[in-house]
Amino acid sequence: MRPLFWTLLLVLQACFVHAIHQTDIGVVDWYKQLVGVPLVASSSTAPAFRRVGGKDIILTATTSNVLAALNPEDGHVAWRYVFDAEDRIAGYYTHNDVVATLSGPGGAILRTFNIHTGVLLLEKQLHPPELGHLSEPHFFGKHITFGGDNSTDIYVLTNGHTFYRIDQKTGEIHWQFTMPDASSLVIHTKLVLTPSALYFVGIAKSLESYTLHVTSMVPETGELITSANIPSSIKDPIVDFYVLSNGISENNRIVWLEQGSLKHVALVPQLNEKPTAVKSVEFDLLVDVGLTDDGHIVAIKKDGTGRIVKLVENGIKSVHEFKDDVPLDERPQAVYTGNVDETGRAHIARIYWENSVMQLALEIYSGTQDLHISYFNFDTANDGVLAFAALNAKGTSTEDIHPQVLISTYTGNVQLLEDAKPKWNRDEALTTSVVSGFVELPPPTAVVGDHEGETFFARVGRHIADLQKLPAYILHFTERFFTSQSTLSQLPTKLNIQPGDQLSLVRDEFGFRQIIVVATMFGKVYGLDSATGEVVWTRLLGLGWAAQVGGRVIPVKMFVFNGEGVGLGEGGSGRGKGSMSDVVIVAQRRADNTLVDTVVFHIDAATGEDATGKIDHNEVLEGIDVVQGPIVESYLLEHEGQKVVMFLDEFLQVYTYPDTQEASQLVHNLTLSLYFPLRTTIDTSTSQNQPGQLKRRRLMGHQLAMNDELSKDRLVAYPVWTLSLPDNEDVVGLVSPSQGPVANFGKVLANRTTLYKYLNPHMSVVLTTQAPSSPLASSKPTEGAEAKEGKKLGSGGGCGVYVVDTVKGSILYRAMLPAPGVGSRCDVKAVLTENWLVYHYYDPEEAAVEEARGWRMVSVEMYEGDVDEKTKSSETSSFADSTSRIKVFEDSFVFTQGITAIAMTKTKYGISLKDVIVATKSNKIQSYPRRLLDPRRPRTKPSNSDLEEGLSQYDPLLPDNPKLALSHTYDVVHTQRITTTPSLLESTSLVLSEGLDMFLTRTQPSGTFDLLSEGFNKKQLVWTVVGLSVAILVARPVVRKKRLNGKWFF
Repeated sequence: MRPLFWTLLLVLQACFVHAIHQTDIGVVDWYKQLVGVPLVASSSTAPAFRRVGGKDIILTATTSNVLAALNPEDGHVAWRYVFDAEDRIAGYYTHNDVVATLSGPGGAILRTFNIHTGVLLLEKQLHPPELGHLSEPHFFGKHITFGGDNSTDIYVLTNGHTFYRIDQKTGEIHWQFTMPDASSLVIHTKLVLTPSALYFVGIAKSLESYTLHVTSMVPETGELITSANIPSSIKDPIVDFYVLSNGISENNRIVWLEQGSLKHVALVPQLNEKPTAVKSVEFDLLVDVGLTDDGHIVAIKKDGTGRIVKLVENGIKSVHEFKDDVPLDERPQAVYTGNVDETGRAHIARIYWENSVMQLALEIYSGTQDLHISYFNFDTANDGVLAFAALNAKGTSTEDIHPQVLISTYTGNVQLLEDAKPKWNRDEALTTSVVSGFVELPPPTAVVGDHEGETFFARVGRHIADLQKLPAYILHFTERFFTSQSTLSQLPTKLNIQPGDQLSLVRDEFGFRQIIVVATMFGKVYGLDSATGEVVWTRLLGLGWAAQVGGRVIPVKMFVFNGEGVGLGEGGSGRGKGSMSDVVIVAQRRADNTLVDTVVFHIDAATGEDATGKIDHNEVLEGIDVVQGPIVESYLLEHEGQKVVMFLDEFLQVYTYPDTQEASQLVHNLTLSLYFPLRTTIDTSTSQNQPGQLKRRRLMGHQLAMNDELSKDRLVAYPVWTLSLPDNEDVVGLVSPSQGPVANFGKVLANRTTLYKYLNPHMSVVLTTQAPSSPLASSKPTEGAEAKEGKKLGSGGGCGVYVVDTVKGSILYRAMLPAPGVGSRCDVKAVLTENWLVYHYYDPEEAAVEEARGWRMVSVEMYEGDVDEKTKSSETSSFADSTSRIKVFEDSFVFTQGITAIAMTKTKYGISLKDVIVATKSNKIQSYPRRLLDPRRPRTKPSNSDLEEGLSQYDPLLPDNPKLALSHTYDVVHTQRITTTPSLLESTSLVLSEGLDMFLTRTQPSGTFDLLSEGFNKKQLVWTVVGLSVAILVARPVVRKKRLNGKWFF
């Protein structure tokens, strides 16, 4: 029976093996293509519906410097064009199937695109960018108008005073005209084409206001007809005047507000018409609803009522007034929008919050006094206040109008409503991510085993109750055991989390499903499912008292508590590690009256609920005031499973969150062991006649102590060291090391000696920039803080990379790099983990003597002293002499391109090797194995000892291998930050990139040593074991009988 017992035990143990198929890696990776928050300040950048060839499309320019086309059916990106950072988009203009844009300083570059495909048809530089006039807002002084339907001409205004007639197919400039008074105070803002003349409408600065200025020219030749000032007095040239027209016709009028009066004047070639005022009505504001080219505008009266003004043959007239019985001081602000349908019929809508039904109301005027009125739900607690709306209404009467409304909010949310029902939603605020982090979901209760204080009878009752799960377990066991389906493929595709739903809020068995908490510049926080990228929850950060005067909340940092917040009690965190998934977001509340406060938002990352339990999920999440003023820095302190956030205000006084006695005591207990660097500004001028002329940023180390002269009841930080730098060098960045478990404390060489890693936990990377004028040397430093004299930097300045011990300020490693070029700033990207430093920089041609210009990536490894010398750097005090005895290996590699972000992989126990993850300027996320960046790679053919250590021959060029691209075929644009986090599988690390797009994938730096491949035949293994068991059962009686017979005949 014993062999049978062991066989069955083997089968039983095999049942509990958790494994996934190798080909599942990447199946649930996701890519979120975004475009940015729409620019709504001008109709030339705001979202608008366009219908060409029987198809609708939504065009918009965004704050991320993108021109995008969205599909109205599902909200997906039909196409987008991403402009360079220095090539800022000023506006887009459409005609038939062509979209034209102006971008760059003064509108330096003209481009045209196909409206359906986004194919670039034409790109032409109209003037050098350095000759462009900078204006705010950026669209001011630039405009485009098209010729007729049978014309290929484009008329362009740039710099506020230069005009072009250009062939949109070839880019040929037919004529160019620059106003002779280009250097005066006249700025043109609008082009109007008529059959008889081309008008340039602008403003001229007078003593107390602005005056309208108009120039007329012959469109075909660019010959000047006349130029004149229109008698007027305009207070705000951005919003107080517009031009109403009816296509290319002779009926065009300028309308403007002048001291509450609405005035207008006709445009004629000789500019001899007199202005006319609308009598008996005072107006406060003009609203462009996108129909100025179709002869409509909305004028807001002094009492807040909106009146539709239409261009008619002999002037303008009011055609409708939106009534409102609510008093002006209680009336919410309305948003106006409009469109013209295929039949040429104009529709103008008003959208406002209706308090009686607690919904948004939509009123549409379509040429008759009967309005189309509908209501739709809108979550102001999560989506904020409506900022802009675009209308796409069709129909001939109020009964058959079917409107589509695209709305954009002040929180960066974009959504489409069709027939008063939500159709799709885009969270474009994610493009403005400021801080983010992975938060593990809590494990199931059965795994946690939260049964403290449970009695014997309660335990028996629990086990009996668990028996109801036995049939489901047996069924699941059978399916998983006899099928080859991956466990990962069975994960739900979406977390349907509702408030109070605790069943879904647990981690999966491999730790791939986590919550990504993202805080944005628009004061909105998102919780994303790391398995799918879907938005699980959102919360709007409240302004508190600043809501009365206006302001904004700017997230600064995020700390993960995971239930370990000290002194929070039963209502919040502090219930033990893994008991909940809570985060603390540190933010600055900047009011419009210039006051600044520091607040924290404590959020349960699994549900988005207020972790303190004081605010309902349907309300705006209000912050907890911590410091009445700005802060210098904040830190997360952790000791014996307890966490507290420490703040330093502008006077370096210490505050804590939570603000409890336990938290304060924890900080006091750690005072002697706390050392932290702060960037400060000091005066480095040597001239006594001009003190304070040279302000430089320096790095200073601080400790905490009580100081009764500065504060009676709070700890105060005081400086203990200053990083020694030349007078012309500035500190521009401080990179903290990547934290994680260390599994390997040394590297065993082929000769059986050991290099022990230098694991000083107080190391940080300091990045500096050096002003021109000092001929300091560039170096490839060797051991410790000593540097070789290398190629000279000359007087062009340079960039510095330092590794500093933040306890005593000693320099452990130093490298001086050449400046990237004249007019360019130092753009060094660095990452540090354990004893490994990797940094990336640009080496210009003028500084490269023996090497070609281009990008470099440098790999540095630091070890303790000499071979087999163990100084226990991770445990020894920084003040010990042995901490300065380090051995440095480094090497430089040629990198093929620039990068925008860099990080290293993390795994649960630190056993797997670490890969370097970079975001390239070619919009790829790439992974580089450590073996490629090993600074000990031999320059000659590897010896047997080198091969035994896994070292390959040095190759100066890091290959741009497509197989190293984690993002595959995706274009992950403008990545600003890469975040890595471990999963529960030691082989696998999660990698998240954030920027214009979001992308998440998994990577295995050391291979899939704890994963089963797709080719693993589980059925064959099971049936083999079962067959052997059956064979044993059949053969055992035969063998026993044979043995018995053998004894009889012996």
